[in-house]
Amino acid sequence: MPLRMNVENEKEVKEMTMMKTIFALAGVLCFGAFAVEPHDHDHAAHDHDHAGHDHAGHDHAGHGPAAKGVKAVAVAEAVQKAMGLKTVRPEKRRLASTVAFTGRYELSPDARRTVATPVAGRLALLVKPLARVKAGEALFTVTSPDLAARARELAVLERRLDVYRKLGTKNAPLASELAVKKAEREALVGDAEEKDGVITVRAASDGLVEAFPSEAGAWVETGASVVRLVAPEDLRLRALVAASDAARLADGLAATVEGAPGEVRLGVGDANGLVPVYVVFPKGGAKGRAGARATATCVLDAHETPVTAVPARCLVRIGLQPTVFVRDAHDADRFLAVDVVPGLSAGGWTAVTGLPSGGDLDVVAEGAYELKLALPSGDAKPVGHFHADGTFHEGAD
Repeated sequence: MPLRMNVENEKEVKEMTMMKTIFALAGVLCFGAFAVEPHDHDHAAHDHDHAGHDHAGHDHAGHGPAAKGVKAVAVAEAVQKAMGLKTVRPEKRRLASTVAFTGRYELSPDARRTVATPVAGRLALLVKPLARVKAGEALFTVTSPDLAARARELAVLERRLDVYRKLGTKNAPLASELAVKKAEREALVGDAEEKDGVITVRAASDGLVEAFPSEAGAWVETGASVVRLVAPEDLRLRALVAASDAARLADGLAATVEGAPGEVRLGVGDANGLVPVYVVFPKGGAKGRAGARATATCVLDAHETPVTAVPARCLVRIGLQPTVFVRDAHDADRFLAVDVVPGLSAGGWTAVTGLPSGGDLDVVAEGAYELKLALPSGDAKPVGHFHADGTFHEGAD
């Protein structure tokens, strides 16, 4: 279920509870309430023939809640309308338990990258601030006296070696020196282009020009940062989550943010009990922008096949037993308290087992709490039982 909770006004809650109690007590005093307790259903001594009820084909093998006993409350139609009682039909649903948390988009750690000069020299910038550049686009040039000197030296060695070639002789030491000088130059220039002592450095990927750590026209040393690029679409979501809630998450858990798929990454909690939780996306997969708020949803558990479910507000607890109230199929003014076993809850619906089988059921969605208050306490007489088709019949035997 989502981690977030809505807090109501305390005064309004107290007033609402008081009104519900008054309604419930009024229903009990004015219109009556009665209960069904557990009883043995012995067919040897249970030969009952209800008026208008044909027991041919009537399967007593499974009485659903009857095996445990049922309590019932009678509420006149006028009181039902006054208290706003409403019913719903159980539905077959695919439920999924989720966790939701809200954070802000921020740039991924590798969204920024700095381009440095491989050689010392005079800098010339070829791009402007905030310009968008494509991979392979020229960013800057550096005019290097050292490279120019190396180029002249290589040219001299090439000419000397060419003389020996024309004479048809070899000069192994000279050829070796030339090879070493070329290797040194290539290692110095790297992937940059070089011509006559001027190197050109190009962007390795698309990006936005964020800053120039070095000024145009300045002398830059080898390895100096020249251009800083940023990929504004390379984002992640960051949220601070209570440690108790973060414990339900795990690295690699699938998450969805504004329809974009991602994965959870957990940070290290602080002294205040908060844990930074990140959602990382495939490159360029985030749909927001840096600084914008968004909510991530993670699926923790899900039913592969549809299950019987009712709105969560239908369930009340009688003692420790989860219970729903079902309208009697033969008496619209009678509501039967049915013990159920709740399962997964999601989206305001809860999977339940234990509902009577057969036929359409009307489960109380609005007014269940009032019916609970109207139930008699203490000993109650058994007044009926369920059959497998979901019908309720009076009589303890």
